[in-house]
Amino acid sequence: MRSEHRTHSAGPSRQSRCQTPRALAMVILSTCALAHATPTPPPTGPDAIAPGAKDAAAGIRPDAISAHIRFLADDLLEGRAAGERGFDLAAAYVASQLQGIGLEPAGDGGSWFQALTLRGGRTTDARLEVGTPGGSAALVPGRDYLARPPLLTGVADVTSPAIYVGYAIVAPEYGWDDLAGLDLQGKVAIVLAGAPLGTTPDFFPPIPSAVYGSVRSKLERLQARGVVGVLWVQTPAREKIFSFAQQVAASGRGAMALVENGAVPARESVAQATLSIPGVDALLAAAGRPERLETLAAAAERREHSPFALGAQVHLRIEAALRTVRTANVLGLWRAAPGSPVAGETVVFTAHLDHLGIGKPEAGDSIYNGASDNAAGVANVLEVARAFTRLPQRPRRNVLFALVSGEEEGLLGSEWLAAHPPVPREALVADVNADSSLPVFPPREFIAIGAAESTLGEDATRAAAALGSGVGEDPEPRQARAVRSDQYSFLRAGIPACATGVGLGGTTQRERDDAEAYRKTHYHRAADHWEPERDHGPAAQLARFQFLLALSVAQRAERPRFLPESFFRQRPGS
Repeated sequence: MRSEHRTHSAGPSRQSRCQTPRALAMVILSTCALAHATPTPPPTGPDAIAPGAKDAAAGIRPDAISAHIRFLADDLLEGRAAGERGFDLAAAYVASQLQGIGLEPAGDGGSWFQALTLRGGRTTDARLEVGTPGGSAALVPGRDYLARPPLLTGVADVTSPAIYVGYAIVAPEYGWDDLAGLDLQGKVAIVLAGAPLGTTPDFFPPIPSAVYGSVRSKLERLQARGVVGVLWVQTPAREKIFSFAQQVAASGRGAMALVENGAVPARESVAQATLSIPGVDALLAAAGRPERLETLAAAAERREHSPFALGAQVHLRIEAALRTVRTANVLGLWRAAPGSPVAGETVVFTAHLDHLGIGKPEAGDSIYNGASDNAAGVANVLEVARAFTRLPQRPRRNVLFALVSGEEEGLLGSEWLAAHPPVPREALVADVNADSSLPVFPPREFIAIGAAESTLGEDATRAAAALGSGVGEDPEPRQARAVRSDQYSFLRAGIPACATGVGLGGTTQRERDDAEAYRKTHYHRAADHWEPERDHGPAAQLARFQFLLALSVAQRAERPRFLPESFFRQRPGS
């Protein structure tokens, strides 16, 4: 055919004229065959998200995830506490993995590490007293209360009237204002942990409940009203999530705050302590109040929020030993396809690398290895990064893989990353977060907490469907996971984000019981070890969902955006 197309004669040669009927017949036959052929169906499954995604996802191996967890949760790493030797070993390990996978370093000065400075503090002495008609009554530290180290100066000393303010929430859209008409200047506030949780969309649905119930949002609100101290009340609901005994066990490492320009946040000037359930009752009894925590919690469940003055002075003095903590996020970049019109935009994929370090011994074990929380999430990030390199072509957007520090100290590493990214701040389009990524049963549905606030919900649905599954609701909204891991740092910064995991849809009662038992025995416990006999197939399947979700975001035509009704769009910075 090519030779015929190059012929420039005015008419066909004798030879070409002789072949014309046969050529026409072949054209007719070919046309008929095409007309009756079954058309090639469009790609389905993972390859509908991007060419080659199916094979790339299938290459995520359970053994590889298990191997990462095995090292990261080894006693050698001493629980990976931020700023400690074990964390530095973990950071070196994941940096070497990112290098071997083929990513580019995205840290400071062309390194793999983004440095951050924290101020750490450990309480050395604490005293909490309440005035009584006969003098004062002292509560017992470690039994009745747990004092937070004051990180501003190392000393907090407050003697002030106290006032009970319920949840300390101001939410006019729900007709809720715990602080209406109260003069809090110079007062100590007694505050219930958490927030109301409604059962209908028009009253404290899970996301607003989680945000309004976060310690940070309450503390900043109370400080703006002039509060000088806060006594956080450990409610029965909170006790089920993170018990007072667990908090005491973890308190040996103290507390931390970000340092920027030599200063910690102003909210660290507020003296704080957490009251145990018996401690709340002891405080109320010493002040001569008739209420007890049971009645206060019951009133809160009935959506009643009546403040009252304690009628007594509270004296809270806390002394702490302060230190400077140096730690780092580990960052690796997988660049977008050259020439992509959105190549300047970046999807972030996060997991926190730190855990609790060495703490109070449990059954003779003082190393809190953090296999499920969050060596498993880190392992998934590493294998998702490897999956991106198996694609036949790079995605339309950059993907920044971030193993962050200081999550256990208040999402500090991700907060720093969201404020100081290695790419222009406006280039960050979304965050996909992997935390506690060790499911104990085969996934039948996935969750992406926070995704429904934005168009990330479409990506999550697409990724799950590609694996023959669906996306379910947060199975435990009282856990307030929306604000308890690193995706919240990005949501607060106005960037669509979600926390990924496995849902309970389609599970048996036995599987749900096993999952709850695992959480109770492993979450923030010394027993959270690598388990060689555990089937890591469910973790690999979750990693495939996370990969396809991040890939869908990286490939989408338009930038992710919050939906008009999103809580985070209506209240930026929440």
